Amino acid sequence: MSSPNVPVAAGAVTRPVPWPWPDRLLLLALAAASALVWAFGVTEWQPLSEPTGPDAYGVNNTYWARELRWGALIGLVVVLVVAVRGSRRPTCAVLVAGCGWLAADIALDRIDPASGVAPTAVAAALLCGVAALALPASAALLGAPAPRQAPVLPAVPGRAAVFTAALVAAVAAGLVTPTESPTDVEPELNLGSALAGSLLALIAVVAGVHAAGSISRRRALLAVPAGLVAAATPWVLRYSSPEPTSGRDVGTFAFTVLLVVVVVALAGHGPRLSNYGQDAGVVAAITALAQVGMLLPLLLFSAVLPLGDLFTGLAGNPPVQDADTDLLGVILAVPMGLVLNLLLRGFIRGRPE
Repeated sequence: MSSPNVPVAAGAVTRPVPWPWPDRLLLLALAAASALVWAFGVTEWQPLSEPTGPDAYGVNNTYWARELRWGALIGLVVVLVVAVRGSRRPTCAVLVAGCGWLAADIALDRIDPASGVAPTAVAAALLCGVAALALPASAALLGAPAPRQAPVLPAVPGRAAVFTAALVAAVAAGLVTPTESPTDVEPELNLGSALAGSLLALIAVVAGVHAAGSISRRRALLAVPAGLVAAATPWVLRYSSPEPTSGRDVGTFAFTVLLVVVVVALAGHGPRLSNYGQDAGVVAAITALAQVGMLLPLLLFSAVLPLGDLFTGLAGNPPVQDADTDLLGVILAVPMGLVLNLLLRGFIRGRPE
């Protein structure tokens, strides 16, 4: 594979390289896991969160299941952006498909599908099928040869798009892990929050490796322990503190910062962490300040513009009472990831353009 640090002349034709089977299987497994978590959110968790009765109304954090399944959808979109290597046309197609999945999510929420194993399996199978079809379709858009030949990817991938997707997944992991409900006693709340946060953290690490442009064996080996620790941390945070505490909030904040630091390290410096040590503290400080500086204004913006009320109404669910706020949390990972990309891309060797 061509080095991501070597500039490519305008109009130059890059030679496609084979798409390794282990990488394809890993991305397909992550897409399937995201689809399954989303399906459980639609068919199992959503009915638990909806108020019932003729005079039912919502309060703060009533629609916690929406946070979890939208987090899974974000993870699925990030996986597909990685799968198409951030190339412009396929990435645009993936983003359009993501908007379509969001519309399907709202439609399913509105019709309230009955819970059970069968609907969950059907929903997950449909979404997995769409994801599986998107992978070879994207390869075709990238100029794949005849169908009998192995899928190929461009030798110079769109690193900027993949890096941004990795940051979005990292921030989403930090936002979905501390998800709360009005009572915070539902067993499914801790399970779903840990599961969605763990999946997004693992996706962020995988996307960070791909954002480097080339995957060496040493870089992949470094990503394995990083991915395991990142995937385990949401479970530790949720089950060591099942109800909201200041300790869990601080732990989640630190987890998000460290996850972003790991993504930047994998995307830019790989196994040579000694080259990155002097930058790690700066990246952590920028990420921490950006989180504080962006999250509160975005939450206020979401409250002033009743986006949560809009999606709740589209889904046909009872509105949140006037004294409380129908906030959207995990979706804020998208603008936060975009801003972090602008702030942190200078710390990547061979800066993505």
